[in-house]
Amino acid sequence: MSGNTPQTRDVQIKPLSMRTELGYVIRIAMEIVVCVVLYLSVVLGGNNTTRRNLLPFQTVIQDRPAVEQRMFRELQEGLLEAEVRRSTGKAWPEVVALAADGIPPFGSDPIVKVGYKWLLVRTGVYINYLGIPNQPGSPAWLVLIQEPGPGAPPDPAKEDEDHHRLLDGTTLHVSTWVHPDGMRVASSPVRIPQAEGWTQLYAVGPSAITR
Repeated sequence: MSGNTPQTRDVQIKPLSMRTELGYVIRIAMEIVVCVVLYLSVVLGGNNTTRRNLLPFQTVIQDRPAVEQRMFRELQEGLLEAEVRRSTGKAWPEVVALAADGIPPFGSDPIVKVGYKWLLVRTGVYINYLGIPNQPGSPAWLVLIQEPGPGAPPDPAKEDEDHHRLLDGTTLHVSTWVHPDGMRVASSPVRIPQAEGWTQLYAVGPSAITR
């Protein structure tokens, strides 16, 4: 027999775990939600009714500079990925883990000229993903998540920009904020951003019913 006869070897193919498959399903579903919300933001961006529903500390992202619009979109993507991991792992992922997997905006991006120091700050039911710029004159960013308190009854609110529902049925209050002077923002927990000079950003805007 020739010495060049190829050798064969067995390869064991293992199916994905239920947790991994679940994570993929949630991720895809949430990415669809993001696409729909951003599409609606383009279609309804000029709607004066939407703007009339805004409070003085709120605005729609279409009224902001292009660089802020890009960061807003990345934060929505990063938030949904964090929610996937919270659903499957029962804990909010650390910034270093999101950055290691290249999840925007936590991962390094050569296109972004302004670097940020991202922090996960938690206090009680409040979770902050806080981005503080590395250079003066740049805005700070905040994703504020509020979980229900222990023993709180189920939240009947429908899913929208302000309310996200995890796989276990937990309803989160979520919001995205920008601060014009990022160098003045402390790395301490933020509970009431509007009282500290933050502006809340919407893709579509709150509904008139919630007002």
